[in-house]
Amino acid sequence: MKIPPWMFLALLCLSACAGRLDQSVRTRAAADLSCSADSLKIDKVEDRGFNEGLYRAQGCERSQQYSAKCTLFGCRSHTAEEIAAREAEEEARYQAYRQQQAERQAAGGAGSGGSDSSSSGDAASRFVSTRLHNECPRKVLLFHGRHPRHSGGRTDSIGSNTTMSVQGNEGDTLWIVDDKGEGVSNFTYNKSVSQVFITKSCAGFSTSRS
Repeated sequence: MKIPPWMFLALLCLSACAGRLDQSVRTRAAADLSCSADSLKIDKVEDRGFNEGLYRAQGCERSQQYSAKCTLFGCRSHTAEEIAAREAEEEARYQAYRQQQAERQAAGGAGSGGSDSSSSGDAASRFVSTRLHNECPRKVLLFHGRHPRHSGGRTDSIGSNTTMSVQGNEGDTLWIVDDKGEGVSNFTYNKSVSQVFITKSCAGFSTSRS
């Protein structure tokens, strides 16, 4: 059977990406484990798409697990500890931003005699916590803020078939972004919506399962 040109190119791309992921993990693990790259055994633990995966490197009586990802800018491999530290740092920046917003609101109402407490109450009444479930078969990149690439927002991600809590003020925006950080689709926080889903197409939000 003759293989269509587009299918041949797709298979070639998948093979190339898999090789780059393996090499990225091998190079990183060789340094971390103080072991020859050629002697390392690299196993894929979880497939997260053609350009991303979870791998385990073993050699020199040691082992380490890495999350590897390839983009147009190259391939990178990170340990779970590094990812957790990065997420904690992003969360700290987000909380600092929210605190700064609250302080500005309080300062704005301080000169109107007692309106600072009502301002804080208004801010609390606008706060929304929503459960987000990812039905997409891969991890999805997120952006919390007015628009991707603008200052004042923060990046995030959610794994496939995973549920997490996302927070914002009513009217704030949560975005799905691509590997380049460009906006794909957005959801506006609303107190009437307690749960939202990322669709199986990975390109949109829905208030019901797709």
